[in-house]
Order: sequence, then C-alpha cells, then structure tokens
Amino acid sequence: MKRTFFVGGIIYLIVGLGFQPSVTSVQAETPLKAKPVINNSKKPSPTAKQPQIELLNPGTGAKQQLRFKPPVKFKQAAIMTMNMDMAMSIAGEALPAFKQPATVMTLQTAVTKIAPNGDIHYEFSYSDVDFVGDTNLPPQVLNTVRSQIQKIRGIKGSAIVDNRGYTKKANLVLPTGLDPNLKQMMQQMSNSLEQLSSPLPQQAVGIGSRWRVTSTVNINGMNLKQIATYQLVNLKNGVATFNIGVEQLASPSQKLTTPGLPPGVTLTLKSYSGKGQGQAIVPLNKLMPIRSTMSLRSNSVMTQKNPGSLEETPINQKLSMTMSIESK
Repeated sequence: MKRTFFVGGIIYLIVGLGFQPSVTSVQAETPLKAKPVINNSKKPSPTAKQPQIELLNPGTGAKQQLRFKPPVKFKQAAIMTMNMDMAMSIAGEALPAFKQPATVMTLQTAVTKIAPNGDIHYEFSYSDVDFVGDTNLPPQVLNTVRSQIQKIRGIKGSAIVDNRGYTKKANLVLPTGLDPNLKQMMQQMSNSLEQLSSPLPQQAVGIGSRWRVTSTVNINGMNLKQIATYQLVNLKNGVATFNIGVEQLASPSQKLTTPGLPPGVTLTLKSYSGKGQGQAIVPLNKLMPIRSTMSLRSNSVMTQKNPGSLEETPINQKLSMTMSIESK
C-alpha cells in the first residue's frame, strides 16, 4: 500500500475530529455550488443511539441543574487546533515517522432561536482552515491535501440541541464537486452528530459531581463504544469547569471504509483501544467553551488484503492526538 494513503487518511481523520460543532466541546478558488446533505430529519437515524447518561456522584454543597441558555442572536468564534503524531508498521516493518503539521480551523456560530422547551437553534460555518507549523511531509503531499481541506472554508450548517447539550437535528451544506474522499468523511461526521453529543445530567449536581456518558460513534466505518466521564470541579458565575476522561473500544472483525482506500483493497479491524483526558471551561450562556484541551492515544491493529490476493498484511498504528479550543 502506498505510504501517501496513510498520510492522507490521517489528515482526513484530524479534520473529521474537528468537524463537530458542539455545545459542550469536543472554498475552492472557484465558487462551488452547494447542496444540503445528511441528518436533517426530526428523528435520529435508525442506527443512531442516544448517549446514555449515568450520574455516578451528585457532588457536595449547593446543587443546581446545569443547563445551556445562550441568548438569541449570540455569536461566537472559536479556533480549534489539532496536533497528531503517528507511528505505523506494516508486516512488522516500521515506516519512517512523519512530523505532522497542526490543523487550525476557525468556527463561527450564531444562535438563531430559543424554543419554548429550551432547544437551541444555531448556525455554524468554517471561516478558515489550514495547516501550520513545521513538517517533513513531502511538499507534493502536503500541498495536495491542503488544497482539499481548504475547500472546507465557507461550508455552513445548522443544528438544534437541547439545553442539556444533546444534538437533536443537524444539517450540513456541502459544495458539489468536492473531493470524494473529503465528501465521504464529512458525510460520515454529519451522520454522527447525534452520536457525538455530550449531554449534561438531568439531576441537580454540586462540586465534585461525576457522570458517565456512553455513546456509539462511527468513524470511517469503525463502530466505537465511547465512554466519557465528566467531573464538575468548579462552578462560578455561570461558568463550569469539567475534568474529562475518555475511553474508546471497538469490536474486532469490522470492515473499514476509510476515505482514500484504493479500489478493491479491504481493511479489517483486529483490535482498537483509545484513552484520553482533558479539561473544559464552559460558560452556560454560550455555545462553546472559553477554553478546552483534550489528548487521546490510541492503538489499532488491522489487516489489509489486496484484490485477487488471499494474503493479509498486518498493520499496526499508534496515534497520539491533542486538540484545543479557544473561543472569543
């Protein structure tokens, strides 16, 4: 398998991880015609499962229900920065390490409506996206992928979330003529908007409270069980600070549909595990955190089979990712 496939696949994954405009987080030179895609029904897709929330500890002291209440017409901009390091071996042979550039995306959001039941209607757009920092990627590879991800610039969408942070409805507008690999990634991420929600507990909680959110997430055809544990460590003047721990698990024998996979080549997951931790400072009267950081390490083992061959080539991939959000 060509090395450039793995480089491109990692870049698409980085972009995908940053494509979820979350209440709680977590253009071509020639104008392209746009059309709405994916996930604009009032009900979640049949395969989507709502996150399950379990209160582990109600905390101490005075308790209150945590609810998001941004005002109508409230606008917020956030800069998301993602860094990733990768180590990979194919058939036991280590590939040369590449220094990945950071992916920096600017997200614009605006609240358009607050429903009587507290649902938050908002619009979002990606005003900028680029790679920054040092890299030893071949210039041709870097320029090719950069030209594709910059087509994200100007893409818009809308969503409805309830006042606990669960995404109830989403609509993403993609330009026609988009690179098929990037389009596939974005469609998959749009399909996963409900699954990637991080809702707050129903009960009133105090400092030290802990709750667990269990979700099913699909990324590039891989079904992940994600268990996120939140702890409220501070709450002052409507600004909550959470410590976050994340664990990801996946069942083996899944067929992966990674964007950029050459025709006829199949990838089968043998094992996957990931762990991460972070912190978020979240004003309850805004859409996104003032500041959040998250780091994640994962290890996956796959096999690759080329068309017309019975031989399976083992692939081991270790990823280390950090993501930060700074809002204005």
